[in-house]
Amino acid sequence: MNGLKYSSLCFSSGTYELSCQQNPLIINVTHHPNILFHPTTSVLLYFSSPLVAISAVALRTPSYISPSAPNSCIPEHKEQNHQEHSCVHQPCGERGSCAPLLLDHADVANCTSSGPGHMKCAITCQRGCALQTSSQQFLKPVQKEILLTCSAGHWDRDVSCMPLDCGVPDPSLVNYATFSCAEGTDFLKRCSISCVPPAKLQGLSPWLTCLEDGLWSLPEVYCKLECGVPPVIPNANLLLPHCLRGNHDVGTVCRYECKPGYYMVESAESKVRNKFLKIQCLEGGVWEQGSCTPVVCEPPSPVFEGMYECTNGFNLDSQCVLNCNKESKKLPILCTKEGLWTQEFKLCENLQGECPPPPSELNLVEYKCEQGYGIGAVCSPSCIIPPSDPVTLPENITADTLEHWMEPVKVQGIVKLHQVADFYHLLTSLQPFQADGWCDTINNRAYCHYDGGDCCSSTLSSKKVIPFAADCDLDECTCRDPKAEENQ
Repeated sequence: MNGLKYSSLCFSSGTYELSCQQNPLIINVTHHPNILFHPTTSVLLYFSSPLVAISAVALRTPSYISPSAPNSCIPEHKEQNHQEHSCVHQPCGERGSCAPLLLDHADVANCTSSGPGHMKCAITCQRGCALQTSSQQFLKPVQKEILLTCSAGHWDRDVSCMPLDCGVPDPSLVNYATFSCAEGTDFLKRCSISCVPPAKLQGLSPWLTCLEDGLWSLPEVYCKLECGVPPVIPNANLLLPHCLRGNHDVGTVCRYECKPGYYMVESAESKVRNKFLKIQCLEGGVWEQGSCTPVVCEPPSPVFEGMYECTNGFNLDSQCVLNCNKESKKLPILCTKEGLWTQEFKLCENLQGECPPPPSELNLVEYKCEQGYGIGAVCSPSCIIPPSDPVTLPENITADTLEHWMEPVKVQGIVKLHQVADFYHLLTSLQPFQADGWCDTINNRAYCHYDGGDCCSSTLSSKKVIPFAADCDLDECTCRDPKAEENQ
């Protein structure tokens, strides 16, 4: 019985070094041109170290090899007229030759060949172009030259020379600046630099040029943040004349002096009155805020209410006169620029008698008058129904008609009585459920700080308002806080 015999040959592909820089490793399996071509069916890999880990191995056949190449079987004559055949591939002539390199914007030089299917060529891109791989990525750093190798008629990589494009300049190239690239961003094209106000341009040339390394030229300018002339502060005089020249660096300080009768408050909690004011040029190129506040004297004790008259309230230079009997001299008490009264307010010597007892349980408020009812005595109000606070309300307003946006004055524990008694109202105080994540309608009012923000989505971390009362109507559960984002 006749049969086919296939010859098996082994070839060494050489020794290769593994490295992270050259990954994946590509090994071209080639043959000597004098040996007839045999298909490669397997590859045996040897490793010099047991520490090497291989994730995958791929065997690829070049596209120019036809798997259906015709076989030529040469008969071998054996004894007893039996014939056996061995099949080999016949040479394919020019089938394995290297295709010529046709690249736009490129120069091909220094081509060397070791056979019909083996060639090496140096590729250099023309000025203004850069080497690009088949994945449309420029080779970084931008290479001037690359060596291509043709093995068995196949070039080892696909490259092209594409026009350089530096792209839009990165904002970090010049801080506080914008870039205008009307000509484009290609090789030798220019972009202009403009500063974002209040920053001002400093330097020689406001242009960037796209260079042949694919990067923009170094900027010759920068944007400097400066403050202009400091603002005019009402009721204050500028002490440093050079501040009027403008163009102040960040950190510059200008000083003012408040006019007589005005002062600068250090902080909301501080009672120190300083007549000198400093404002600084901030990083945003704007001046710090500052103001001079008019001097105001402390109001007289509530025990004197209704017993004096003032020309301008408790402001600077206001004159207050105590109304005693007609025979007594009415000496004015003056509010000075230091915020102090020229004299102490004293009760008239001829004042006698007592105030009538406060109305019992009027507006559900009761009073404790441990010092009696004489002029100058002290009584403390409290609410009969807890938890409630005694407050003063405007005329014709009761606790029932009080609007949610009204914030009445809470009586701080004591009330001084004189000849005219004051009456107070009961108002339900803050419930102990503020800022608990539930919108409590009884607390959704100015007096209770709008339930600590529980009724507005913008002041809640969860951004979801959950009404506590099942029968809460829309008005009670709505966001009422005027400082919330919903009401801006």
